Amino acid sequence: MPSEVVPCEVADFIIVGGGSAGAILANRLSEDPAVRVILVEAGGEAKSLLVQLPVGFTKLIGKPDSDWMYPLEPDASIGSGASFWTAGKMLGGGSSINGQVYIRGTRQDYDRWEEAGATGWGFRDVWPYFLRSENWQGAPSQAHGRLGPLPIATIRDVHPLCATFVAGCEALGLPFLPEHNGGEMEGVFFTQTNQRNGWRYSTERAFLRPVRGRPNLDVITHAEVETILFENGRAIGVSYRRGDALQTLGARREVIVSAGAVGSPALLMRSGIGPGEMLRQAGIPVFRDRAQVGRNLQEHCSTSQTRPVNRPTLNSQTGPLDMVRYLAKFLWNRSGPFGSPAVQTMALARTQTGLSEPDVQLHFFPLAFETGGSVEKGTEVSMSRDPAVTIGASVAHPASRGQVVLRSDRRLGVEHQLMSDPRDVATLVSAMKMIARLYATPAFSQIVRHDLAPPLPDTDAGWEELVRSRGAGVYHPVGTCRMGSQEDAVVDTALRVRGIDGLRVVDASVMPLLPSTNTNAPTMMIAEKAADLILA
Repeated sequence: MPSEVVPCEVADFIIVGGGSAGAILANRLSEDPAVRVILVEAGGEAKSLLVQLPVGFTKLIGKPDSDWMYPLEPDASIGSGASFWTAGKMLGGGSSINGQVYIRGTRQDYDRWEEAGATGWGFRDVWPYFLRSENWQGAPSQAHGRLGPLPIATIRDVHPLCATFVAGCEALGLPFLPEHNGGEMEGVFFTQTNQRNGWRYSTERAFLRPVRGRPNLDVITHAEVETILFENGRAIGVSYRRGDALQTLGARREVIVSAGAVGSPALLMRSGIGPGEMLRQAGIPVFRDRAQVGRNLQEHCSTSQTRPVNRPTLNSQTGPLDMVRYLAKFLWNRSGPFGSPAVQTMALARTQTGLSEPDVQLHFFPLAFETGGSVEKGTEVSMSRDPAVTIGASVAHPASRGQVVLRSDRRLGVEHQLMSDPRDVATLVSAMKMIARLYATPAFSQIVRHDLAPPLPDTDAGWEELVRSRGAGVYHPVGTCRMGSQEDAVVDTALRVRGIDGLRVVDASVMPLLPSTNTNAPTMMIAEKAADLILA
């Protein structure tokens, strides 16, 4: 129980959540010394070596101090036993614990947003905001910005087997793309990543840390916002819990919610904004009955195939001497496995002829691994010592939908049947057949040990069973506070919550549709564009 309610401070803007979007907003909004900004983050600082070292994320995921571990309801559509959904719980949010893949999505992804009612968010509208963030570390390119705070670079040290994946994709007709972030992405390419000299650069390190000394910016950590405060139909502040104290903050201009695709709708619902019947069953007074809050949850459903190979892979070289060698290599020139994202090479592809655009994203891992664990113990990652590689596939435009809910006892729940729509199952079956063709190309035939590989299905029913048994999400949730010009959209195209003054949502939850690829770069773009909208 709180010991007391501390009198509130007042700022122009209160930002709830210091993640990929919130850290950028704190930087941009506090550029004006006449504007006071308070950023409230439920997690802690992000300066530990585990955050800065790219490989450190494996020790942060599934740990309550750094991961929200949102409770995930059982998914009957897949064979996964996953019990929680990972989300970064510290400054920098997901950008502090993710795989560091910097990828924007395709031109069609954002034009589709505009077609869905997000006027002003087509590709030509959002393109400048991608460039604004970037401090490109490569040769000058029209596809990248060089004046922003966030270092972006092509992966420094590509595993030798990535060349096999590239050659296999080329054999299937996919071109190699020297630059894939210009809007056209059909082909195979090396990963770009948010790093400088091998070190992770989260939004905390790139945007927030350099400006923490501004007198008009306050950052409060280990403070979980419980509700938004309202007066006469306007958001006027927040209440948050820090230790044993329940404290409040006042907002002269706006409260900006940047708590992520799970956290943002949850906060709106706890504050009385959401599906009326759900709120009433949870004992929460209904401030605004908004049926779509928490709905429209989208995620990239994925599956994979692993094959044993006759060459060393990262999982076959994990002994003590290997670790010493990797550490020495990183300390020497910031290269090697300690400084590389797990997914070093990717592709966007059409699994069938006649499609107008790519329908799957392929991921190449020069390793094989298994995950397990529980909410109580967290995630454990184990690796076989036998050399193997993995090719994964994600549905680029999933049709399945889920939701974020509050139970009658106010517990938060994530409900998603990742393969509830047969179109997603059909896409993944086609993707698995494509991966099988990849492994049969001349490049892979030289290294894959077919004698040890499990037999592949010979019927569509068998393929579907395989796909469902290996189905999983990839922690790319979006859409739960959908923006649009329609009346039922949660936020308008300026990201203002409909029917409430002084309240916006700025994060991945506002995306009307999931981009084809990873979501961190699009989330940062949303924050950059939102800063202009807010200051305007």
